[in-house]
Amino acid sequence: MSYRVVIVEDEKHAQETLTALLHEQPEFDLAGVANSIDEARTLVPAQKPDLVFCDVMLPPHTSFEWLQTFNHLPFEIIFTTSFGEHAVKAFRLAAIDFLLKPVSKEEFIDALNKFKEHKQKSASAERIQQLFANLQAPPAQARIALPTLTGFLFVPIKDIVRCESDNTYTTFFTLDKRKIIVSKTLKECERMLADYRFFRVHNSHLINLDYITEYVKGEGGLVKMTDGSHVDVSRRRKEEFLKQLKG
Repeated sequence: MSYRVVIVEDEKHAQETLTALLHEQPEFDLAGVANSIDEARTLVPAQKPDLVFCDVMLPPHTSFEWLQTFNHLPFEIIFTTSFGEHAVKAFRLAAIDFLLKPVSKEEFIDALNKFKEHKQKSASAERIQQLFANLQAPPAQARIALPTLTGFLFVPIKDIVRCESDNTYTTFFTLDKRKIIVSKTLKECERMLADYRFFRVHNSHLINLDYITEYVKGEGGLVKMTDGSHVDVSRRRKEEFLKQLKG
């Protein structure tokens, strides 16, 4: 299967890098390059791409201004950005793929593989909206996009008590007693939530430190959570966990 690709990018070097990397991938056909949002408004509808690589900043506009005009995005999008740490967190929480400039070949291939594996067009517009909201909102109001069989659920991070692994799936347990099963590994979830007072106390358990009610000493010990659950702390994670509690 082949995919049509459009690049929306105003930096010449970035255009050349993306073009060269795409030419090494026979499944992907470069349909055109837009140097600005105005050019993208013409090129994208004409070429009907499956995937768009899009720079975030395209003076005098941002790509968000253009993308928010869509009720439903008929293509997948991978952002290219030089944004800092706060923006990177927002991209991850919204389940939006992005590449940090300068773009590396390894990260580029990873992004293409994610596109081929997931290709969930139906929720792209909603994820863009959530990304934009997370960029503007204080950390306490951030929400995470959780992929489900029917699309995505957008859950406030402050409502997540803990996460439990089951091989390639993870169950999210919330304050209102919901159990949300997502097709992500616990390692992926840990990476997305690492900046929001979550700690992996065990290979199978990631917990919200704000919802611990008690720690019971032992070889590793265990924690009691506000939802009534008891979670074991692994022996090798105990020292770092206690540091986090004291910090």
